[in-house]
Amino acid sequence: MRALLPSRRAAAIALLSLGVLLIAAAGAFYAYTAFLARGLGDLAVTGPEVTLPTATPPAAGSAAYALYPGSVTPYRAWADPRGTLDLGHEPLLDGFTSVSALGQPSLHGADGRADRIIIPAIGVDARVEELGIRDLGDSRAYETPRHTVGHIPGTPNPGSHGNGWYFGHLESPVQGEGNVFSRLPQAAELLREGDDVFVVVQSGAAQYLYQATETDLVHEDSLSLYQAGDARVTLVTCQPRGRYDHRLLVTAKLVGYRDAAPAAPG
Repeated sequence: MRALLPSRRAAAIALLSLGVLLIAAAGAFYAYTAFLARGLGDLAVTGPEVTLPTATPPAAGSAAYALYPGSVTPYRAWADPRGTLDLGHEPLLDGFTSVSALGQPSLHGADGRADRIIIPAIGVDARVEELGIRDLGDSRAYETPRHTVGHIPGTPNPGSHGNGWYFGHLESPVQGEGNVFSRLPQAAELLREGDDVFVVVQSGAAQYLYQATETDLVHEDSLSLYQAGDARVTLVTCQPRGRYDHRLLVTAKLVGYRDAAPAAPG
């Protein structure tokens, strides 16, 4: 029996050391997640009033045709505009007809589902799929999108009156479902700095132009899908990294429409 005492003592020391390590790891994780959560309040931003694009191009000689188009260049790039304008492609608003000029907020949206979403300001270009519903036995829930943006079925299609809801992962380190909305938090920063953030939602050959008006942050338990009296979309992703217990909401209102040849996202 006496010969077993040293081994028991060693086992007790090992268990005590393991307990200390687990406590230290838990404390470090708590501190890390608290660090990640700093500045969450900065993600709630009210942007500028929506400015509808005109139905006809401005007259020759106006500011829009200036040699140095500062009005369409983010002001933070004024000091070094090279590389900020892609002269090989038409500007984002070219070819869009103002919704106000059409006199109606809903065009072809009731006929087609979204298949692509583009947010040029933050480099998002992704496929959109309808989310299915999973049976959890005593409850039901929407499935999570895998490497795509997921549209909540039953909420309006592109261009339709009401609020269309679109979900995407900030990151998915465990299940590996992608990070299609990893840059979505940048929309809040851009709105705070006074930059315009446009969202293009495509359905077949139809493209609908939305302009972001605000961002908000809510706890996951407080998130509810709400409707609206105008035509808009709400984009949703998790926050903050490492905790994922809040939801970032980016709201954008319909401002324009155009026909465009469908193209697969790059």
